[in-house]
Amino acid sequence: MTIRYPKLQNFSNVFLTSFNLCIFVSMVLLAFHHRIPWYNIPNIPEIWQYYLIIPAINSIMTGIICVVLYHYFATRKYTTYSFERSNKWALFFTGCIAGTLCIYIALNEIATYLISFLIIYAAYHNLKIFISKLSSLLEPQKNATTSDLADFAAFFINLLITFTVINISLNTIHISLGTDIAFNFDTGIGGIIDAIYFGIITMTTVGYGDIYPHSSAARAIVSIECLTSYLLLGIMIAIIGRGIKFSTKD
Repeated sequence: MTIRYPKLQNFSNVFLTSFNLCIFVSMVLLAFHHRIPWYNIPNIPEIWQYYLIIPAINSIMTGIICVVLYHYFATRKYTTYSFERSNKWALFFTGCIAGTLCIYIALNEIATYLISFLIIYAAYHNLKIFISKLSSLLEPQKNATTSDLADFAAFFINLLITFTVINISLNTIHISLGTDIAFNFDTGIGGIIDAIYFGIITMTTVGYGDIYPHSSAARAIVSIECLTSYLLLGIMIAIIGRGIKFSTKD
């Protein structure tokens, strides 16, 4: 029997299921627009720009893009999510929240810890669902569908965002204790971009070496990150190797 994700029937379920994916979208958007010159508005303090203007623009952009992406995947049967009108609004607000919080995560120490806890909790919620689905896919002669591959990708992004915020938090802890940095991330918003970039090149086994762990604790976290991504990629390749059962449109 195929185990599917629960339908997105209320805001809390939409939030927990989609929050980390929205965080990923918001971080990618932030990398492209946070240094646009017209943000440097004359006579407006820089703190207003970082705590109000950039978060507001990033939150709206994230909400809109997340709704468009989810609608695209849902209409093409690439996901098992229910996508009624109420869920679209819930997803939009989730994207807006993610677009704001992803900036605050590197601007304030307490915010870093609180937002990291929220992201880790959301990842734990999705991990339980993913394990149930994975046990079904590992059955003999079981072929994955396109929506299963989308779920794999979503869980991979969940892990990526989780390790990203753990790395940011670890770096913040090192700085607050006055010890050597955990990673050679930039400060402020630039540090968020560096952290997501480091997570991507690490979990995809590229590893350019321009950013690397400096402390023993950081090396331990990165070791777990590498082993986890290797395991997940290995399982994904094995399942894809069996063949894919393509979904059809209604």
